[in-house]
Amino acid sequence: MPPSSRPLALNPRDIFRVWLRYFAVFRKSLLYGVTVTVTQPLLFLLAFGFGLASLIPGVDYRGVELGYREFVFAGIIAQALLLQGYFEGAFGSFVRMYYQRVFQSVAVTPVTLREVLWAELLWDASRASFSALVIAGIGSALGILDPWSWLRLVPVVVVGGLTFSALGVLSAAFARTIEELNYPQYFLVFPMFVFCGIFYPIANLPVWIQPVVQLLPLAGLADLVRSITLGLPFQWGSLTVLLVWFVVLVPAAHRAMTRRLVK
Repeated sequence: MPPSSRPLALNPRDIFRVWLRYFAVFRKSLLYGVTVTVTQPLLFLLAFGFGLASLIPGVDYRGVELGYREFVFAGIIAQALLLQGYFEGAFGSFVRMYYQRVFQSVAVTPVTLREVLWAELLWDASRASFSALVIAGIGSALGILDPWSWLRLVPVVVVGGLTFSALGVLSAAFARTIEELNYPQYFLVFPMFVFCGIFYPIANLPVWIQPVVQLLPLAGLADLVRSITLGLPFQWGSLTVLLVWFVVLVPAAHRAMTRRLVK
């Protein structure tokens, strides 16, 4: 059946086939792909989780005294989802759209453009989730995080990966050149990276900025990761914040990229 005759239908099998196409390309340069996916969070982990942790005895997080290594380990899991998800979604999808024209090429097959874009989002989120789960697995293996907590973390990691991948795809949909992707990177991604409680508690910030930061998706994600991996009380408010961003960004990214490609 031609794509135009089923505009509202989504075929999960076709989405998975496009995802497999991305995986096949990734597998051809597997060493490079794994290196760029996990090196950055591992470097942050070594620098802050082991280097800086030796200088900071502990932090007060929501009234609970935590070792700094435990605190920052969990934060780097969330940080990996932000950076890996955004950069793969933004720069990866822009290259595939503008330079390689992968979306347009696949969309002339029986696979619809909507299915191609869902596969894009899932692939970007897969790269981000893999990076985050590697860090979680290391923390569990070393006894820094709750044993096997990385398994309980999977649903939150997937939602977080999709959220930040969607932010990247949304940015790519509006960027006229690849250089313009630096605007959301410097004005949204990096501010979240430094202010959303990855390396220090949000309570250490000035009082007037704390409510703003708490509404950002990375802050909610970091709270959820710490709740799951450190055995802390579950933060339902943080879950609400993350889900709101997820519900807004994922369909918005899909619609914006569709409008960009269908002219």
